[in-house]
Amino acid sequence: MSEEITTFSLFLLLQRTRFITYHLHTKFYKRSKIMFVQGVKQMRRRLRDWGVKIGRFPTGQRNLITDVKGITVGNFTLIKDEPHIARTGLTVIMPHEKDIYDENVFASTFVINGFGKSIGIIQIEEMGLLESPIVITTTLNVGKIADSLVSYMISKHRDLITFNPVVLECNDGKLNDSRRRWLGEKELIGAIEKLSEDFELGAVGAGTGMVAFGFKSGIGSSSRIVKNGNEKYTVGVLTVPNFGRRTDLMIKGIEIGKMFEGKEENVYGSIIIIIATDAPLIPKQLKRLCVRATHGLARTGSRSTNHSGDVVLAFSNAVKLPRKPTNTVSLDYIPNDLPVFQDLMDAVVEATEEAILDALFMAQDMIGVNDTEYKALPVEQILKFLI
Repeated sequence: MSEEITTFSLFLLLQRTRFITYHLHTKFYKRSKIMFVQGVKQMRRRLRDWGVKIGRFPTGQRNLITDVKGITVGNFTLIKDEPHIARTGLTVIMPHEKDIYDENVFASTFVINGFGKSIGIIQIEEMGLLESPIVITTTLNVGKIADSLVSYMISKHRDLITFNPVVLECNDGKLNDSRRRWLGEKELIGAIEKLSEDFELGAVGAGTGMVAFGFKSGIGSSSRIVKNGNEKYTVGVLTVPNFGRRTDLMIKGIEIGKMFEGKEENVYGSIIIIIATDAPLIPKQLKRLCVRATHGLARTGSRSTNHSGDVVLAFSNAVKLPRKPTNTVSLDYIPNDLPVFQDLMDAVVEATEEAILDALFMAQDMIGVNDTEYKALPVEQILKFLI
């Protein structure tokens, strides 16, 4: 009898061992699949690296928003699987090389569709001034990052009693367990410490968990040079596209998205567009640049939907205004009727379109929460239609 019990016990132990082994193997495979997609660097190249050009104006040296002198950008990216899935991050844009709180710049905003949770745009509209670094992050982290930005600025300015933090957002909940609200002051400082004229594009920073046109999206950027006689002005754009159905996607007027099969998703989404220039413009003119960004957005096939949070912010760092003026300030600006102002508006259209497309061209495949997977745009399949 004891031998039968021992034999049966060994049988159960063997079966349990097999179950545990199978369970661990299955779990390892799933985790490995996630990490494989994250860990292998896919060969991604920007639009122009493939020979695809948008528009008539030349680009700046880097073809980035940082071609506008004084601007730096820093990304903080969080990708992890334990104990919960994180595919998120934040991006900081510093408007000039000095202290933005002490030396403000002219700015304006335009809300294409107001289903958004951004902080700081009301005061910009009222005063026409930007006094904060610009931060872009995920929707449910807006409050925490705004609070962290206030704490950071207090640490730099002991006399600070009022401050307008600018934090813009898109929702990365398709790939990120966004309810965990992963990001705070430590992560904000991490992005600030990485501020540079050279920064990564694609699925990094605020673009880590973003999806556009049914493909993996991220951060995109582009710039244009506009001439006015012997003078040159730079327009730079940074975008975080997170919107659109696959069949909507257009590149250079070609309905690229209709070439791909796939289930149509909920079209709700958002985009943040940041426009920077060194051209001396006043807030009303910057508002007009913001509106022109919508034309570049439309050229990619987008339309604003009922639940879109589509926000544009433009600033010029040509003139720096003291926070505590002691006298009147005189300044020069470009009159609306000069041909160069029309060129600046056209440059915004071009750079916005290219920045959105670069976000797609530079993003990589990603698997996120609930094993949801989004593939990168299959660039090689569409090049023959673009070149």
